[in-house]
Amino acid sequence: MRVPILMYHRIAPLNPQSVVKGHYVHPKMFARQMGVLARLGYQAVPLRDLYDSDKTLPSKAVVVTFDDGYKNFSDNALPALISHSFASTVFLVANLIGKSNEWDQGRGDVKEPLMGLQEIEMAADNGTEIGSHTLDHADLTAVDTAEAWRQIAESKAVLEKVLGTEVGSFCYPYGRKTPEVQAMVRKAGYRLACSTEKGLNHSNTDRTALRRINVRSDTLMPVFLYKLIRGARVAR
Repeated sequence: MRVPILMYHRIAPLNPQSVVKGHYVHPKMFARQMGVLARLGYQAVPLRDLYDSDKTLPSKAVVVTFDDGYKNFSDNALPALISHSFASTVFLVANLIGKSNEWDQGRGDVKEPLMGLQEIEMAADNGTEIGSHTLDHADLTAVDTAEAWRQIAESKAVLEKVLGTEVGSFCYPYGRKTPEVQAMVRKAGYRLACSTEKGLNHSNTDRTALRRINVRSDTLMPVFLYKLIRGARVAR
């Protein structure tokens, strides 16, 4: 793995009442970041391309991922991606399609709407890969084995029924995993899984524990470029 993987959450103006302020990236900042990637010659590919033997990756490939499937992805991020012919990967919470971020509201966060079927289909039609983020955004290290398996396997089945295509990518809610959870991800048929661990991926990186470059509300352009260039160099 020699491709930088960027991690985003909410592409929207900062809501000062939120308990996860770092998850917001202003739409204008995001658009500038995508513009810089394009000017530097990067081409954004979906995560699935990293395991597709029939795909030849661009010489300067990057993967842009979004956790949770917020409606602000389709409203604010997708137009910027389309303008540069960039693909991306969005991890959906399968039981909450068209609803809201109930997992964060339970700990005092603001309500943020999630994409509905119409937005998901539009995103998929415009080159967005859909991956799983479990059924309910469950902490897979805090539930029993049977529930962890249900969250992992049934979310794949639900999303595949909705999309009519294979779902081969997974993302651990809160980034939390154990070797047993990773084994279940493999058993369920996922080919790649992303964590929230910072860092770079190499040829010997476990494909069910991919690291990402976290882009936050305070990731200004010099820091964004530093993270990207450092990632590209070291990963080679």
